[in-house]
Amino acid sequence: MKEGKDFDCVEMKWEIQRRIREEYGKLPEDDARRLQWEKVTADPFWKAFLAAVPVRRAVAANE
Repeated sequence: MKEGKDFDCVEMKWEIQRRIREEYGKLPEDDARRLQWEKVTADPFWKAFLAAVPVRRAVAANE
């Protein structure tokens, strides 16, 4: 490991995944994905980013 490294990308990824599991882990997968998408698109930064970049989003069978 490099000296002076302030963060560990793998550890950061694991922490983010843990938080997502805590927040959405008890929901059915379709509901969890829908709520995650709604949360992302409600954020002004990500809303502007998604408007500028083409995004392919899977469509659930009930949409």
